[in-house]
Amino acid sequence: MTKLSFCLIAIALIFSVGCDAPRVVPAASNKTKVQQTLTQEQSERVAAAIAQNNPSAAKSAGKNKVALLLNWYPEAEHGGFYAAKVHGIYEKYGLDVEIRPGGKMTVVAQELLLGRVQFGVANADDVLIARNQEIPMVAIMAPIQNGPRCIMVRKDSGVGSFAEIKNMKLQIDPARPYVPFLKSKGFLSEGVELVPYYGSVAAMVTDKRVASQGYSFSEPFMAKQQGVEVLELMMSDIGYNPYASLLVATESYIAKQDDVCQRMVRASIEGWIKYLQSPSETNSLILTQNKQGLEKDALDFGVVALKPLCLPDASDESAMGRMSVERWKALSDTLVSLKIIDADKSSVDKAYTLKYLIK
Repeated sequence: MTKLSFCLIAIALIFSVGCDAPRVVPAASNKTKVQQTLTQEQSERVAAAIAQNNPSAAKSAGKNKVALLLNWYPEAEHGGFYAAKVHGIYEKYGLDVEIRPGGKMTVVAQELLLGRVQFGVANADDVLIARNQEIPMVAIMAPIQNGPRCIMVRKDSGVGSFAEIKNMKLQIDPARPYVPFLKSKGFLSEGVELVPYYGSVAAMVTDKRVASQGYSFSEPFMAKQQGVEVLELMMSDIGYNPYASLLVATESYIAKQDDVCQRMVRASIEGWIKYLQSPSETNSLILTQNKQGLEKDALDFGVVALKPLCLPDASDESAMGRMSVERWKALSDTLVSLKIIDADKSSVDKAYTLKYLIK
């Protein structure tokens, strides 16, 4: 068995159990699809797609053609990348970027390793877990500084902290690293029943003794839509705070295409700043790319919730995308202590690079 084959098998095993369970996905409509004439915007997108599959067209335009694979269906957490596309920022930096939506079965590490895409989106804990399996993934920019991961409880549940989650059902993906982290802190031990999370807040809506995992810019809105106010217990507040929606590539691609990576980072940073300032046009595109019934109100809610996560110091836009040695080391130490990664394989210093970020 070749090393590549071994890595691909490892990837499939890790990420088939390691990826987050799907967030809330509305039921598919049973309405019959009606054929209709393409709008001008749709026609332009079709033309762009044709051009993306025509290498000579990209070459004649003098742009580097690359593909960016998302780690989930297009949502607010990917907004900055779409904004760079919508507002011509990638084009300004000489890039022809195809953004490929992810989904339930998407394995970003595998697609990067096979060279099917040049860039991907991943969270910091997933990067370290991948590297533990000798998958050379590298983070090059971090748009979401404070992780959006939370545990949601109903406001009328009487629960106000992680320590008060007792004698409840908790809908959660037990394969994710934050579960053993919670247990290591002494939480989830007193009468807490862990049950699978299938992307629905329905159980919480009907029973205040049910809690659920979530992203602060997504599931709380879904609960509110169904008439339930929730309290978000943020994992970042208790020390589990991996960067989210990282822009990632492989070591070999970075070595061969240093200039492309630099321009991709700079353009993506500008895109994220633009998205947080003026999301309307970008959200219109995201709605056409998300085929899971995403609503405009959910995206509008998501942007507001994302702002303090992306820019904890709202006045300092120059901090967009930054990463620190200390944050990566702390996360690595946490995963090692939980025996999720091996100390001798963590290679945390190789899991990220700061060279493309503005000092």
